[in-house]
Amino acid sequence: MALGRHLSLRGLCVLLLSTMVGGQALELRLKDGAHRCEGRVEAKYKGEWGTVYAEYWLLAGVEEVCRQLECGVAIDAPRGSYFGPRLGPIWFLYGSCESREDESTLTLYKCLHIHLKNYNDTFSHDQDIGAVCSGSVRLFGGDRPCSGHVEVHSGKEWIPVSDGNFTLPTAQVICAELGCGKAVSVLKHMPFRESDGQVWAEEFRCEGEEPELWVCPRVPCPGGMCHHSGAVQVACSAAYSELRLMTNGSSQCEGQVEMNISGRWRALCASHWTLANANVVCRQLGCGVAISTPRGPHLVGRDDQISAVRFHCLGTESFLWSCPVTALGGSDCSHGNMASVTCSGNQTQVLPQCSDSLPEPTGSAASGESAPYCSDGRRLRLVDGGGHCAGRVEILDQDSWGTICDDSWDLDDARVVCRQLGCGEALNATRSAHFGAGSGPIWLDDLNCTGKESHVWKCPSRGWGRHDCRHKQDAGVICSEFLALRMVSEDQQCAGWLEVFYNGTWGSVCRNPMEYITVSLICRQLGCGDSGSLNPSVALREGSRPQWVDGIRCRKTDTSLWQCPSDPWNYTSCSPKEEAYISCEDSRQLRLVDGGGPCAGRVEILDQGSWGTICDNGWDLDDARVVCRQLGCGDALNATGSAHFGSGSGPIWLDTLDCRGKESHVWKCPSRGWGAHNCSHNDAGVICSGFVRLVGDNGPCSGRVEVRPGEEWTPVSDGNFTLRTAQVICAELGCGKAVSVLGHELFRESDGRVWAEEFRCEGEERKLWWCPRVPCPGGTCHHSGAAQVICSVYSEVRLMTNGSSQCEGQVEINISGQWRALCASHWSLANANVVCRQLGCGVAISTPRGPHLVERGDQISTVRFHCSGAESFLWSCPVTALGGPDCSHDNTASVICSGNQTQVLPQCNDSVSEPADSAASEESAPYCLDSRQLRLVDGGGLCTGRVEILAQGSWGTICDDGWDLDDARVVCRQLGCGEALNATGSAHFGAGSGPIWLDDLNCTGKESHVWRCPSRGWGRHDCRHKEDAGVICSEFLALRMVREDQECAGWLEVFYNGTWGSVCHNPMDDVTVSIICSQLGCGDSGSLNTSVGLREGSRPHWVDGIQCQRTDHSLWQCPSDPWNYNSCSPKEEAYISCAGRRPKSCPGAAPCTDREKLRLRGGDSECSGRVEVWHSGSWGTVCDDSWSLAEAEVVCQQLGCGQALEAVRTAAFGPGNGSIWLDEVRCGGRESSLWDCAAEPWGQSDCKHEEDAGVRCSGARTTLPPAIAGTRPASNPLPGIFSLPGVLCLILGALLFLVLIILVTQLLRWRAERRAFSSYEGALAEAEYEELDYLVTQKEGLLDIAGYLSDGEDDKDSRSAPDQRTDAPGEGYDDAEEVPVPGAPPASQVREEEVPPEKEDGMRSQTGSSLFIFGEEADPGEGEESPWLLQGDKGDPGYDDIDVPQEHPQ
Repeated sequence: MALGRHLSLRGLCVLLLSTMVGGQALELRLKDGAHRCEGRVEAKYKGEWGTVYAEYWLLAGVEEVCRQLECGVAIDAPRGSYFGPRLGPIWFLYGSCESREDESTLTLYKCLHIHLKNYNDTFSHDQDIGAVCSGSVRLFGGDRPCSGHVEVHSGKEWIPVSDGNFTLPTAQVICAELGCGKAVSVLKHMPFRESDGQVWAEEFRCEGEEPELWVCPRVPCPGGMCHHSGAVQVACSAAYSELRLMTNGSSQCEGQVEMNISGRWRALCASHWTLANANVVCRQLGCGVAISTPRGPHLVGRDDQISAVRFHCLGTESFLWSCPVTALGGSDCSHGNMASVTCSGNQTQVLPQCSDSLPEPTGSAASGESAPYCSDGRRLRLVDGGGHCAGRVEILDQDSWGTICDDSWDLDDARVVCRQLGCGEALNATRSAHFGAGSGPIWLDDLNCTGKESHVWKCPSRGWGRHDCRHKQDAGVICSEFLALRMVSEDQQCAGWLEVFYNGTWGSVCRNPMEYITVSLICRQLGCGDSGSLNPSVALREGSRPQWVDGIRCRKTDTSLWQCPSDPWNYTSCSPKEEAYISCEDSRQLRLVDGGGPCAGRVEILDQGSWGTICDNGWDLDDARVVCRQLGCGDALNATGSAHFGSGSGPIWLDTLDCRGKESHVWKCPSRGWGAHNCSHNDAGVICSGFVRLVGDNGPCSGRVEVRPGEEWTPVSDGNFTLRTAQVICAELGCGKAVSVLGHELFRESDGRVWAEEFRCEGEERKLWWCPRVPCPGGTCHHSGAAQVICSVYSEVRLMTNGSSQCEGQVEINISGQWRALCASHWSLANANVVCRQLGCGVAISTPRGPHLVERGDQISTVRFHCSGAESFLWSCPVTALGGPDCSHDNTASVICSGNQTQVLPQCNDSVSEPADSAASEESAPYCLDSRQLRLVDGGGLCTGRVEILAQGSWGTICDDGWDLDDARVVCRQLGCGEALNATGSAHFGAGSGPIWLDDLNCTGKESHVWRCPSRGWGRHDCRHKEDAGVICSEFLALRMVREDQECAGWLEVFYNGTWGSVCHNPMDDVTVSIICSQLGCGDSGSLNTSVGLREGSRPHWVDGIQCQRTDHSLWQCPSDPWNYNSCSPKEEAYISCAGRRPKSCPGAAPCTDREKLRLRGGDSECSGRVEVWHSGSWGTVCDDSWSLAEAEVVCQQLGCGQALEAVRTAAFGPGNGSIWLDEVRCGGRESSLWDCAAEPWGQSDCKHEEDAGVRCSGARTTLPPAIAGTRPASNPLPGIFSLPGVLCLILGALLFLVLIILVTQLLRWRAERRAFSSYEGALAEAEYEELDYLVTQKEGLLDIAGYLSDGEDDKDSRSAPDQRTDAPGEGYDDAEEVPVPGAPPASQVREEEVPPEKEDGMRSQTGSSLFIFGEEADPGEGEESPWLLQGDKGDPGYDDIDVPQEHPQ
């Protein structure tokens, strides 16, 4: 029979049970494991035991084995003869069964197939399968593997056992079953966990000799509820189980300390014995407190029965074996150096309290051997040093742990601490909070120990609690017994030469007789997995070092190498060729590749020097979760197959994984076996959430810190959050370097909890997940808010002159790790001030331009900073990198700073302007302090908007009297915004608020600051905010997508130098496209479409070579080639489709109301024709069902075409095309919009285009004011009698007056007087104020299709109204100039007409038309709509009164 036909690729379950097969009992067992619930799977058939082979051995099969053997839950499904091979037959098991309905039930009986014949000739014992079960009992939640709450497995879940009638014999059975030696304590009254849903409903009645708990008699509790006072906790010890004090063979409360170690009584050596240890012994034996610890001859001769194990008790423990213990390298101990204790002998005896104020006499010989007959509740410990014998010194008193000040702290003081703690000799007395600053009280200061005192608080000092220190002066020690462990290898973390730190020196460890359990313990202690191997075949190691220790023999109950017995410490414990080289299982490495980041991509594993992949057979989210957690990448979002991230190369290490999702390493999941597969690089991949992210408004590289250990993001508090931790985060996210760490940000209301650990990164870790973490006390971190981090590719700045960095010189900045000089083309004094402040060099004196001071080849950056001058760091300023111009070596930015951070310069005089013929510019500044700042607002970008100046704490504006391009040039250059394109007036960018600082400016265009131009004087004016001045600079940028029917998809265009032009797609990648889509509010991703047809028409191709980085949050920050009119050919124009693409809501680019969504087509005038409506991105028709004069009336009124004359049906104006959007329209005739009428749902119709509806209206179409037409008004309607209601009232009043006065006048005379009044009305309108911006009533006039930004776009329905202002110079900008651009055609080819700038003294310059439409999707720079790009001239924002015309002063 072909074996392959019997196999299932997924969900194979193997049923092993005691059942009848052919009349014979089939038995099951696990052999050669550590206990009966783990081992090699063996089945007995017809009296013969055989092993089992299964090609697909998964946890589902192990679960059934564990259930049948009553061994708890499945832990692992090892194969490859993990528990060793066995002779005898090999049974072949296979099956295919339905999936389980839940985790505790398997439907396997109907699909089981067992070939009970010997397959020795087909399979090898090298592939024997095994099973690891949890067992039926466990000790959970203790401080070591063999202690904790007693829990038993019900077959479905772990259930706690109560302390009701729980006995020590039962505890002994549990300890023996778990291989944990003997029970040394049974603690009752322990609280149950919150998650404990039920309590075990039986009492165990063990005798103590049973092999396992399940064999013990059990008695059901009455009513299913056991009487108890809490959970029961058991502590086992394989080594230390009993304790006594011996004097001449009798055990009492005084004598030599002896302990039962692994069933053998041993005396303890006194070399590290302390009074704290003695107090624990006396308490444990019920002998009161320790009086002394005398040392002397061995009281009872026991030859070699001496143990060098060292206990490190605080003195508060209940049992000696509850104290930290060190057995490694125990020193030889003579019979004259045995530990002894003299206890007070009475458990209830109360000793007097020791006096804090009396130190031991200077010449006292008191030591740890004796203690006064008094009670001292103080405790001593060392913390944050990585072990019991190194760290910051802390003393517990009055329930508070406090520190010692380092004043006069020396080795004599440290010796007392080390000896008191049983930590050997003092190697170093550290100061200045070497192990970190503590908290709480400072108990001691100015210590002056002799080195022989028994307790550190008995040394002479200032007095208890008296000091003049802070915690930055906390004292610490390093003792000789401090131990540390490491592996030494050039290129691996979890493989190498094993070294131990002892007596202040690193030395090697000898490998005799190092066993598997010892190697596993070492790997676990180093965080390198649970297993490893000793490699004796490596070449001899170079160099010399101590060989500190040999003969290490670890036991199952040992939790660290320090607890393992060994030979004594010796500088040459073995020869160099016997040094241990260990490879842990975690020497394998895991990575994700080709996914665009460290937390997404194809899964690859490094083993045996080769990177290999994982086959996607059975690959799912549980497998992916293990990968993501192992890499510190948060939770798994997707498990990809079929080489989603491309096919790998090299070996395929794993196939048919069956992870539970909880494994620590992906190679610990059940699989076919290491290197066994039947794939051809159908490689598996994952997409992880990432463990850390920065959440803010400025992209993924700045914001508050959040981590995701599981399914949700959790904020990190600012408590003890360091710059080193921030550096690790920025590096992990690919965001450059951390430039600032901020705190005190309030948590959001949605934050359910705060991360309960502190990160202790060194700054060199590759991921935050790998940084050491310290739990916050009580699970709550002390903080003042959420931690915020700002990363940047711009990380350092310096001023260089002839190779030295100081306060004067060429400006250089570290960009992505490379120093670059900055170009001076857009460098401003505000930028220079920020640099000087950041470097602690005072304020900027000047910004000279000249030759490249230090020749650095091509290391010149054209990135442009736009600082206000108040920023603390240069990289905090807005920055533009797109289209940076070529920069020559004689045009690099330099700064001369005042050189003294505290220097106070005199205040600049506001009232004195620069002389008219002054050559002063931004290159130099007077030696005075000018705190004024300049900005442009409400223009949609940094380089366009209303001009505002900050002075005296208030932002104010500039009046537009005399405002022209020369004034605008100063503003643009001062802001580093290039050349001035337009000087706008009449509050074109909206009316400001606050003071009006300047009026009647008369700049030459060369001034360094706009406030240095001649003017009326600072704060003097005769203006209102309706006259606020604005500018449009050449560096103003905007972005849009062009397509008729779609938003968020189309040809990408950028506005630069006053003209819309296309963007080239080379070498645009996913990061760049994502930034563009995000900037336009079109989602976080998109794609470049290179298959669209060639675009019609001609336009500039402004920029190519855009290469955005992850740190950029807008296109303007992305480096690119310089601006060029012909950057690429038309076929290389970029067409982008974003994830948020959708049909246009309006037929045009500007916002619209219902009127713009309705039109008439095919008629003989603009007020007759087929009715068409705009919906879902396209024009469609209306069906004539129920079409009547009432519906026609609504259409005519909505279009401003008068009354309806006829409701036309049956496609009288010709059939339309596209969708039929509306049917069964039913209006009352008074609705303001067709949309207000009842109708069938959009697009639901049973009509054809032969039924298209139309209308004939009475009059010519009128253009309603913008407020009615739907766009935002450029200005409010004129107030008073010259509004439409006012004119009507005037006419009616005049008629009434004439009727009352001349009642009998003839009809002809009455008509003549009426005409005279009408003439009077026209003359009056013309005589009104010329500078009033009359509301343009025609829509086309408002939007000015031929305006500055329209780019020649045509609208057949547009009708332009004449400009109402007499001083407007026609189309285009008044005073507009265009900056020459490489490759640009002459201006005459771009615009048909351009009016030269004019300026007359005392006359206000007006702007004829405004910038036009950007498109609804355009987001110029900062993600907000720019009103001036969506509407016409913003004239008067509204008058509340009328001023009398007056002449402006000359």
